Amino acid sequence: MAETLLLIIKCLSAILLGIFEGNGAVYIFNHLPAEWLCDYGEKPDENLLDTYTQRVKSYPWKYVFTMLFAILNIRLVVDDWQFAVSASIVIWLLLEIAISDVKYRIIPDQLVVLLAVSALGFVTFHNGFMDCLAGGLCGFGIMFAVAIIGRITSKRAALGGGDIKLFTGLGLICGFTGILAVYALTALIAGGHMVILLAMKKVKPGDSVAMAPYIAVATTAYLVFLWGFEQILYL
Repeated sequence: MAETLLLIIKCLSAILLGIFEGNGAVYIFNHLPAEWLCDYGEKPDENLLDTYTQRVKSYPWKYVFTMLFAILNIRLVVDDWQFAVSASIVIWLLLEIAISDVKYRIIPDQLVVLLAVSALGFVTFHNGFMDCLAGGLCGFGIMFAVAIIGRITSKRAALGGGDIKLFTGLGLICGFTGILAVYALTALIAGGHMVILLAMKKVKPGDSVAMAPYIAVATTAYLVFLWGFEQILYL
């Protein structure tokens, strides 16, 4: 009886947090400083400066995001409420970053810094801080290498600096093995989606797309469903 009551309390708390996060995702993005959504030295345009313009429409997105976070939070809180809180914060930040990348093709450094700071909530779920550090270095190395190879092969920037910094922050969160899994998932999801877009003639070969949404989906899948999978492999 006590376990059932505790589970109900956890689920209700997860739903309340989801309501706060879903509504907050829209409200806070619409009120981010305009300078965060521009490159350094670039002057924000009138649409960004207009406080009456909704960058993200309240309807239907606050309802969509609320439902998304409520479902994810319930799934997470059943296993470990401390991990659930940390993971939910990361997923929320990734949503804000993904929206920014899609709408303005910018990944705000301020949000990436917050993401990196949130890695502190995952230290106890790793084999020491060194695993977090190794993940950060691995995340940076992977994306830096991809950027260099892309520059050499296509003669243009394949990845932006924001993607590299984002993956570095995620490496601190996911650790060495985790960031490798996130990269594999990102490549799989992005590659599959590009094939669909090419088949539908929505994009042309060589077109660039925002990478943050793919990274966000891959990281969310890892945190919600695959965290700790490497321990199973070692059994």
